[in-house]
Amino acid sequence: MEFDFDRLKEQGLELAGRAKKTAQELAGKGRDQLQLMELQAKLSKSQRQLGALVYSLAKSGESNQPLVDQYIAAISEIEAGMEKLKSTMSAEDVKSCEEAEYTVSANEEAQPSAEQPANLRVCPQCGAQEPEDALFCSKCGTQL
Repeated sequence: MEFDFDRLKEQGLELAGRAKKTAQELAGKGRDQLQLMELQAKLSKSQRQLGALVYSLAKSGESNQPLVDQYIAAISEIEAGMEKLKSTMSAEDVKSCEEAEYTVSANEEAQPSAEQPANLRVCPQCGAQEPEDALFCSKCGTQL
């Protein structure tokens, strides 16, 4: 019984090539899912910031529609990026990301808010202190 080593080598290389392709596809899927989850978190944070801004403006009896409009535009940009990314993903992958988002949100809300206060930064335009993750200054509307 004689082995055809060339044929065996060829089959091994073919299998290795398929395995490499499958690994690259899985890595791409994971990268897309991670990016979508990051956009979902950014969207959620931006929506909370907009809500806090609108609440604080209403509570103080002030109005700053240009700043509100800037937040709405930023949120629309995030949503457009999410839709573009979703269009390249399978429905199953999108669903798994959305389920993961709800799990994270539920866990965030279940934890007590004994976290350290967010770092502040200074607006370059007016000098107001804003949370590190703020998109715009709540005093003058400058994009941070």
